[in-house]
Amino acid sequence: MNLTKNQKVLLGIIHFLPIIGFAVYFIFFFSIFFSNIQNLENNVGQTSQIMFFKNIIGAFVILIFTLLISIGIKIFDIIHLIKSNKNDYGNKILMWILLFIFVGVISEIVYYFIEILPEKKQDFTQQ
Repeated sequence: MNLTKNQKVLLGIIHFLPIIGFAVYFIFFFSIFFSNIQNLENNVGQTSQIMFFKNIIGAFVILIFTLLISIGIKIFDIIHLIKSNKNDYGNKILMWILLFIFVGVISEIVYYFIEILPEKKQDFTQQ
């Protein structure tokens, strides 16, 4: 699979989005609890509870968006792996797929730097 430099840079940014998304999710999730814990203890009214649950729904929207991006990256990397290693009969494809499944985001970032980012040298042997 031949990718231009701009496509590779965009893919690099997209490969780091799940890490940024999970960090934003945790910051948002814990800030909800720390900011609303006193309001929920002191004010038993429904308005503070409704705002609390609206914020929780916002946190889960961030989490779902992050998970969808992560699944999309995983699918793209598996397709790229299969298309770029058509003639490879070793266990390289199986190894990468198992790493994608069990290790997740970190293996996808490593795959980006090892397989996608470097320029592949073409073999110009004469026949």
